[in-house]
Amino acid sequence: MSAGHGFLHRPGDSPVHRLAPQVKIVAAVVAVLCVVATPREAFWAFGAYLLALGVVWAVARVPVRWFAARSVIELPFVLLALVLPFTGAGERVDVLGLSVSAEGALAGWNILAKGTLGLLTSLTLAATTAPHDLLLGLQRLRMPSVLVTIATLMLRYAEVIVGEARRMRVARISRGDDPRFLWQLGATARGVGSLFIRSYERGERVHLAMVSRGWTGRMPDGGAGGAVVEPQRSAPALVVERLAYAYPDGHQALYGVNLRVERGERVAVLGPNGAGKTTFVLHLNGVLGGGSGRVEVAGLPVEKAHLKEIRRRVGVVFQDPDDQLFLPTARQDVAFGPANFGLRGAELDERVDRALAAVGMAEFADRSPLHLSGGQRRRVALATVLACDPEILVLDEPSANLEPVARRELAEVLLGLDRTMLMVTHDLPYALQLCPRSVLIDGGVVVADGPTRELLADTGLLARHRLELPFGFRLP
Repeated sequence: MSAGHGFLHRPGDSPVHRLAPQVKIVAAVVAVLCVVATPREAFWAFGAYLLALGVVWAVARVPVRWFAARSVIELPFVLLALVLPFTGAGERVDVLGLSVSAEGALAGWNILAKGTLGLLTSLTLAATTAPHDLLLGLQRLRMPSVLVTIATLMLRYAEVIVGEARRMRVARISRGDDPRFLWQLGATARGVGSLFIRSYERGERVHLAMVSRGWTGRMPDGGAGGAVVEPQRSAPALVVERLAYAYPDGHQALYGVNLRVERGERVAVLGPNGAGKTTFVLHLNGVLGGGSGRVEVAGLPVEKAHLKEIRRRVGVVFQDPDDQLFLPTARQDVAFGPANFGLRGAELDERVDRALAAVGMAEFADRSPLHLSGGQRRRVALATVLACDPEILVLDEPSANLEPVARRELAEVLLGLDRTMLMVTHDLPYALQLCPRSVLIDGGVVVADGPTRELLADTGLLARHRLELPFGFRLP
């Protein structure tokens, strides 16, 4: 499964690979329990365990060096095991002229032997079993669904973090810094700290994406998902009045945004960085709240009592698809939202298939999102929201980092959707292509609202708000 998948799983067609995942999981758990229960003085038993693992590796055709490279994570425990003979209490003996504690030596051996065998057993399971098969094995063993969900999110999140670490390493090496050398230890430590901060920020963004698709912290229980509130057909798709918001640190992001969007309109939300566009978007389905003003979706106030229905009606596609795609396969990601809103069985399957077909990704339904290109991931992220059947589609920088072909293909998909649409973008030609109307937000307020072509033709307006058309672009 891309980064994390390639790091721990070695695809193969050996008898070990073909073994049912639930059997391998049970075998691994039993093996670890046996290792832990073995007395530390039974040296022969630990040798037998290692020999058995070696046989499994030979049958699975996984080289020993593969395990050695991935066992480096155990280094802190190895160092502890080596220190204990010299720091332990009790009777001391001379070994090669050094005074060591017999009890400390046994304690160090216990940590080293059991920790190493436990790690190697886990790596053997990971090397011969794909992550989605591990999850399937847990389900077949009838593990609680909440534990399977936690394991699913952990596996998917590990993939993203490993990929992030690899990109950081490549960036360092490209600037003459090789983390293999001891004198680069300080830079490596700073890189680990940066990765931790990035991981934390990524976790926050993933949580926002989950909340925006109906996640409440509990697994769907198979119920109907609550009564659906019928929209007021005569009401506008969106009404925002005097919306103001300040973050907990005191930063005022919105000062009083007013906006009215009719059903079926496609509206671009333009503005420089820091203008308050993302803060505004997160208010539309109640991910952010607590400020002043009023937001209504099809006549329904965005309030705590209506949040589940609001999040069904307003689908947000985040800028980075990796924030939105957190499950092992595209199909599971697309099913996540409608399942939270109460769909089950054949109805859920039909909704997922229809959403993937709408974005041209049906044939990739069972692929890992990290095996897809940037444009493909962007389309799957869109499908995760379409599957919830929202009335309003909100897209945050949909064309960011897309190659021209993927950008055009996404535009064709969006133009074919019969939805009210708000598109937050810096891509002014994309706004002109997709949205007849645009609003310009700066300083936390709407400073302009009108036909997109007229706004883009006003070079003075664009310049005052740090916007400009790409070099060589001419309005038609």
